[in-house]
Amino acid sequence: MASGYLGFTSFSTVYEETQISLSRLQGSHATPSDSEDWSQETAAPDEFALSARTREACLFVLRHVPEPSRGRWYYYFLDRVLESFYQTFGHYFGPRRSTKSLEELAVILCRNTTLPFSDEDDIEADQWIAQFSGPSTRWEALGLIFGFWDFSVNSITIKKNPNQDEYGRPSQSTKQCVNYCLDLCNEFSPANSMLLFLTYKRLVIQTMLHGDISRKSWLFLGEVIALLTFLGYHVLPDSPDYQLKFMIEIKRRIYYQIYNVHMTMVSLTGRPPLMSHYYNTTPLPSDIGNATLYGFKDITLAQATADIGITGWDKHARRFSVTFMRARAKLAMLREEIMHFALSTKRQVSIEELLDVKARESRTIEEFPAFVKYNDSDLDDRKHEVSALYWKLLMRLEHLLNVFFIERLLLKHGHTQSELLSVSFDMITYTLPFWTHQDTLFPLRGDCEWLILAFGVPAGGILCQELLKPTLHNDLRITRSSLIQKLSLLVGFLDWVKPTAPNGGQCVKCKTIIKHVLDQALNAPAPGYENAPGAAFDWDFTTQVDFDFDLLDTFGWTRSEPSLSQQTNA
Repeated sequence: MASGYLGFTSFSTVYEETQISLSRLQGSHATPSDSEDWSQETAAPDEFALSARTREACLFVLRHVPEPSRGRWYYYFLDRVLESFYQTFGHYFGPRRSTKSLEELAVILCRNTTLPFSDEDDIEADQWIAQFSGPSTRWEALGLIFGFWDFSVNSITIKKNPNQDEYGRPSQSTKQCVNYCLDLCNEFSPANSMLLFLTYKRLVIQTMLHGDISRKSWLFLGEVIALLTFLGYHVLPDSPDYQLKFMIEIKRRIYYQIYNVHMTMVSLTGRPPLMSHYYNTTPLPSDIGNATLYGFKDITLAQATADIGITGWDKHARRFSVTFMRARAKLAMLREEIMHFALSTKRQVSIEELLDVKARESRTIEEFPAFVKYNDSDLDDRKHEVSALYWKLLMRLEHLLNVFFIERLLLKHGHTQSELLSVSFDMITYTLPFWTHQDTLFPLRGDCEWLILAFGVPAGGILCQELLKPTLHNDLRITRSSLIQKLSLLVGFLDWVKPTAPNGGQCVKCKTIIKHVLDQALNAPAPGYENAPGAAFDWDFTTQVDFDFDLLDTFGWTRSEPSLSQQTNA
């Protein structure tokens, strides 16, 4: 697909229309045999020599492939790919590996990567997987295997992976292997779904190791979105009589996996969106399990269609990883609207628009399947799987964050701070379990930095404001004592994050500010707060705290006024 997706304004559209007219005049609807396909690929040469730089990249990756007995971490369809890879090439990966044999394998993989790769809508799961398995293994597949050798420890087992730190993050050597595989794909491979998936995983690794607001993370996000739109996955057709097809579902899942992460990074940083639903036609992925999609079950996709209700959810309320992806995508689409209001420099949002999106937010949450909704008893229910508990907490936090932004904008229009205060209190309440219940949520310890920065820190800023200068509100939970308790726990959570961790520097700055606020409040208490919950007092501080809210508010809205999860599954 050399020229990629070309839309309505592209140079080729008029000529394609002309070609169709010409075919009709000639009495045939077929494309003339002498016409050129705009996206025709150039055939790869039969023989080629590896450059010194390419050779070193190949050898670095192949030297880090685990022996077959140790390389048993895998993920979804990659288990087939990994098994067939070792069956075909396992003899190359003994304890003693000769440079000559690895160079031989490098040439095989490079040649495989130059071969055409089909992502046509009608391709079946086995056909698609066969293109990068066994003797046909490509660098795209090996790069993904490296990524999931690391990530799978969080979702499948607690067994220590020697290529990870104590938080389950990938090692620098693993990061380098993924980077090299991507470089090799860019040198030899046409653009395809696997390359897009690998580019996305490179972004996830970057955020895990270096944080979500870094320059490189934002640049890598831009590269992911550029490849996605190049492939045209943002304009997949939305047909009312659509019948489930494997490859279309794969494309939909990849699109919304990227879209969800993109909106998280936009709200965390306050930077303008790099992609927009205004230019998208791609429907949500269907609510079917991975086992059905990849053909692991004796049920056809046509049969699976009957299990999808009119609302798009599974009729039997079964819990699939894609169910949470769909739910998060619905919230992300509302988040995009809110970001448009918040970040626009050309127009002022009206109260009516804000109230409308707030109402739609509430309706969206109500329509979710029951098992997506978090209950306060879930945390102590030992029957809950860790992954399910994580997603339920995350859905609650994503919803609260949307409401948080809406209330922030309503506050600028003169609404009271009461609801903003309540939602901020809830955001901290549902962020703290990732620290206070580490025994239950231990496998997710690598997610803590981005979770606290995205949800806990912005809410903490509002609670700090309330502690410094109480307002009139009607939430009886919020007293001076409860504010101090929540903020003290938040400081403990922030202190637990190492300064050298991803986003660690930002956590240290926010912790310092919150501690100053607590010191001020505790050293100069305002009498009477507990006697009249919700009453406003004018605290007469002799010393004003220099509270730099820019550290807590990525939109920079007030002076009177956030890491990616590796759990997002394709």
